[in-house]
Amino acid sequence: MPSSRPPLARMMRIHDELQGNRLPNATSLSKLLETSTKTINRDIGFMRDQLGLPVEWDAKSNGYWYTSYVDGFPTVQVSEGELFALLVAQKALEPYKGTPFQEPLESALKKLSDGLKDKIFISLDRLDTPVSFKSAGISNANLETFQFVTRAVSQEQELHFEYKKLSDSRYKKRHTQPIHLCCVENQWYVVCEDLDRKALRTFALVRMRKLMFPGKRFKRPKDFDIQQHLKDAFGVFVGETKYKVRVEFDSWAAQLIQEKNWHPAQKIKPREDGRIEFQIELADLFEIERWILSWGSHAKVIGPAKLKNSIRKQAEAILKNS
Repeated sequence: MPSSRPPLARMMRIHDELQGNRLPNATSLSKLLETSTKTINRDIGFMRDQLGLPVEWDAKSNGYWYTSYVDGFPTVQVSEGELFALLVAQKALEPYKGTPFQEPLESALKKLSDGLKDKIFISLDRLDTPVSFKSAGISNANLETFQFVTRAVSQEQELHFEYKKLSDSRYKKRHTQPIHLCCVENQWYVVCEDLDRKALRTFALVRMRKLMFPGKRFKRPKDFDIQQHLKDAFGVFVGETKYKVRVEFDSWAAQLIQEKNWHPAQKIKPREDGRIEFQIELADLFEIERWILSWGSHAKVIGPAKLKNSIRKQAEAILKNS
């Protein structure tokens, strides 16, 4: 029974035959591509009617031919908006220059842009695109770790490694089932089922070392939803206790706070003199504490008491070290 190639691969081979002026017909092409003449006729119809290629039947030669010059096969067609989006994506890679991610990211984007050159008239290498990106702090996670974790997540393989928490002075062994890889604030994390603790844990790739596959497979939970998992986190850390956070910002910071959406569950209430109260319920205070401290004297914690006391201690420590 004839085998079937992917449609795009078949049509590209038909294009090669036509471009080479070999005057192929449905019978010769079906033998070449090991498929039926019906499939060949359908492919040629698509090339002519949908891709706009000048392919016609020549009764005298008993074969198909291009009635005008064709520079290349139009693998991808894009609108002006889609082209601009691709140029923006190219600019978005700039923060990764000099990191292990630069080469594979540029390679992937080049493969996309190469498929566009037959259908567009704007160079993808242009440097004057009026868009730029600037990020403060790019993850130092190395490419080998990233590839290791990516393979474990995609192939549903258990992953063992050594990990050092921020509060620990040494690395500890972790045995996990990696479920989801995510990037938050330019830092890469992997959400895993920690087999020793029998709970979901989030690990920063940059703090992982000595990764290995024990050769065990697992089934990723079908009901896992990363948005649902992180709904009570200000970033990626999720604890077991819920806290109702209330922070008052002065009129100077209020404008800046309201210019961004910091979390889907946030609430902002206007106060007197242009001040606002920022409200949110979270299952961990570590990340929002750092965020509040970044606003300095423009922020005042109203609650909870645990966060208020922690901010006060941090402020005292900063003053002592100044």
